[in-house]
Amino acid sequence: MLTSVALIAAPLNAQTTLTVPGTANIYGAGHATPPAPGGGGAGTLPPMVTFTAGSFSVLTFSSVTGTVTLNVGSGDNPNDPDGFGAAPSDSSASAFDGISGISGPLAGWLVGVFETDTEPADPPPASLDFNTIGTNFTMLSPTINQVFFIGDGLSGHGSGSVQQFTVPANATHLFLGISDAPGYHGAPGAYGDNAGSFVATFNIPEPGVPALLMFALAAALIQQRRRLR
Repeated sequence: MLTSVALIAAPLNAQTTLTVPGTANIYGAGHATPPAPGGGGAGTLPPMVTFTAGSFSVLTFSSVTGTVTLNVGSGDNPNDPDGFGAAPSDSSASAFDGISGISGPLAGWLVGVFETDTEPADPPPASLDFNTIGTNFTMLSPTINQVFFIGDGLSGHGSGSVQQFTVPANATHLFLGISDAPGYHGAPGAYGDNAGSFVATFNIPEPGVPALLMFALAAALIQQRRRLR
């Protein structure tokens, strides 16, 4: 009985991989077009995955690789998902059109934002400051429309424990992208001279699997009762 149930339950955490280009504007999440109130190019809409609200509570990343460059042709080195390799010591972008800003050490990190089926609208949630929070956290609980640091998904730079991100109960979308601004500070923008990409692998439950699991459990119980007769 246990073996049969386990085989059906296994797809609950289906591995998903997204390629996130350096032009992926996280402030375009949930909107029809990416914005660039700071100028310098709006880039592209960020990639995303859709899931059933409440279908899982914790997001973790098994792998984040690749590099991006935020200022091609101007001497910037490519940076990894944690921002190592970029020129500035810190960076920030302000909130825009219902999506929070974000601040943190270095620049060019992989970031994410959870959203519902409703397009983001002002007022945005509070902006997270990872200069204060730190990037070595073990668990983070972002709210809907609140941009959060992901980096390589580990508490250290290329090492450490796997970081856990609490999924808001009403979230139905996860967007991955880059936070950028002209001069690394201010209103979002400056995506026009970005290059490279990150590849992020994580687990998202397959739609409908919880119901399938309940059916499997019920069938197993019926079978067990028949054996006891």
